[in-house]
Amino acid sequence: MDNNTRKKLILAPKIAFICLSVILPLIGSVKAQTAINTEIITKVEKLRDTDKIKRLETVRELRKIGVTAIPVLTAALQEKEQQIRGGAAFALGAIGPEAKTAIPQLIVMLKDEDEQVRLDAAVALRRIGSPAVYALTKALKDDNVLVRRGATFALAGIGAQAKQTIPILIEMLSDNDEQIRLNASIALRGIGATATPALTEALQHKNPLIRKGAAIALGQIHTEISQVRNNQNQRDNLRPNPCITRPNLCAPRPNICEQRPNLSAPRPNICAPRPSAIPTPIPRQTPQPKT
Repeated sequence: MDNNTRKKLILAPKIAFICLSVILPLIGSVKAQTAINTEIITKVEKLRDTDKIKRLETVRELRKIGVTAIPVLTAALQEKEQQIRGGAAFALGAIGPEAKTAIPQLIVMLKDEDEQVRLDAAVALRRIGSPAVYALTKALKDDNVLVRRGATFALAGIGAQAKQTIPILIEMLSDNDEQIRLNASIALRGIGATATPALTEALQHKNPLIRKGAAIALGQIHTEISQVRNNQNQRDNLRPNPCITRPNLCAPRPNICEQRPNLSAPRPNICAPRPSAIPTPIPRQTPQPKT
């Protein structure tokens, strides 16, 4: 037996052991993942329950599972039963921005044949928030009125994070669909003071629908600002006046010079020579001799 053959025989068990040490954990993780997916699928199937309380409880359980449930929930968006589609969308919205991988499918669901499913998809996009803004901006140009309506509804709940959509939302104020125009006004209101310059300029637009929508949005913005100021003033008025509750705090302080006159008397000049503390010696008289 040559040396090469001997080395191969020695290395073969070591290589087999290394392969097993790698494969066995993978098998364990695959089994664990399969068990988790089975649990998620079981919970997704519970979404078809007609009891709303049970369905909401299922959504809470899926939310606790979190990111791991996103692939299964995204696949459930294409189920035939509208309750599963709507429940899956609602659960993805409950997970929040981490469910951004489901955004494309949720956009497609904005034109679902079932109105409740469309609403659930729009609410999910609203809750996912800023990661959905780009896709929603593109959806505003969709030919399908249902998609535009759902997109404006979702943007209306995202708020200031959707400030990049201000120009196109102002265009949406002239949409043929009244609900879309209203949603666009609410979305511009939600963006807040950042939209004020563009809305002020839109008041001069030649299209009366845009002027009307801008006026509504501005009125709502200014109303909210005024409401905040009024609330602040009310809180200030509700604060107790310390001068009333504790009058001694605001009473004029007495003049201490009146109470202690010596304090207001002129002080002696400290630079004047002070009298010597040592008494001046008295000269002794020499007794006169007797004659």
